[in-house]
Amino acid sequence: MTAVPRAAAHAWLERFDAKSERHGLAYPWWIAIASHVMLVSCLAVALVQRDLVAPPSPILWVAALVVLPDVLQGTIRAWVPWWCAAAITVGGVAWIMAASAPVDPTLDLAPAVLAVPAARLTATDGWRAGVATMAAGIAAVVLVGSPSGTPLTTIVFGFLVGCMLRWLMRALTAERAARASERERATVAERERLAREVHDLVAHSLSVTLLHVAGARQALLDDDEDDALAALTDAERVGRGAMADIRATVRLLSRDAAHTRALPDASDLDSLVDELRKAGLAVDWRTDGDLGGLDRATGLGLYRVLQESLTNVARHAPGAAAEARVEVDADQVRLTVVNPCASAPRGDGLGSGVEGMRARAAQLGGSLQAGPDGARWRVSLTVPRRDAVEGRPDDAR
Repeated sequence: MTAVPRAAAHAWLERFDAKSERHGLAYPWWIAIASHVMLVSCLAVALVQRDLVAPPSPILWVAALVVLPDVLQGTIRAWVPWWCAAAITVGGVAWIMAASAPVDPTLDLAPAVLAVPAARLTATDGWRAGVATMAAGIAAVVLVGSPSGTPLTTIVFGFLVGCMLRWLMRALTAERAARASERERATVAERERLAREVHDLVAHSLSVTLLHVAGARQALLDDDEDDALAALTDAERVGRGAMADIRATVRLLSRDAAHTRALPDASDLDSLVDELRKAGLAVDWRTDGDLGGLDRATGLGLYRVLQESLTNVARHAPGAAAEARVEVDADQVRLTVVNPCASAPRGDGLGSGVEGMRARAAQLGGSLQAGPDGARWRVSLTVPRRDAVEGRPDDAR
């Protein structure tokens, strides 16, 4: 196929798809082509059966009129009304049948010509249009042709084929809508997951950085330049590490596998607590059970909840000490973080940290409670235990 015919075919396909979409249809282009070829083929055989193919015959103009609705439907932008197409096609076929000698009903293909618009209009304009077209075709055969059962059955069969195509199109449309909705839900879920990751990274790093800055300020007030320099150095290190983590998280939106980085798991809990202790947060940390046997998803959930909980202690109860415990049983894992309640809450109350932790717990099939417990604030996470599989490659993002 040369460039010009290929471009013309592409342009026709675009017009066909746009026109079908405006009319609420989802049929592929080849169904329209097959319908038109079948109409022309049956009409040509019916003319041959009646010896009406000689060029001087005026019936050839009637035959051209029969295929006119199909030609217009495939070429013009506007939609040809079903009643107009049915009237032209049925009227033309009736004229051809009346202007010729009778043909053996078992061999006559003129009724098959009427079956094509019955099927097509049912598929494109609904069963009411199909019933009307079928009834008009049957009436034409009874009045000017042979009222035997075979031609009538052919027209009814065309109507049933149209009903089948209409039903299949609706099923296809519903499936496409369901897939689009599922893709939208998956996209929203992924955005929420990335938002939680970024929130956890930013909130944690800023809180630790502020602890270091506060320590540096106090050291300067005490004329201890070495401690101030060390605190500021640690603040810079945490800030640079946070930027690297944020870049890695945002890079999840890309499919470039060359920049993957393992997410933290249960083995990183000790380093998380040590980092906060170095920043000045007093944490009484204890573990009970084998953390190494947990799968990476559970370990990541524990890490993020502990990170968010201790970060909230630094933000909302500065100077307070926190107690953190992880207990690994045979069937579940429990994380508890307790700290004194602040005398006056900080922040605007618009944070999403607690909701994010609850969402993580729900994803792991567990539960999370966060709230005041007397004079203390308690965060309790409980998730079912899922052991790591031996030999499984580490999850990476």
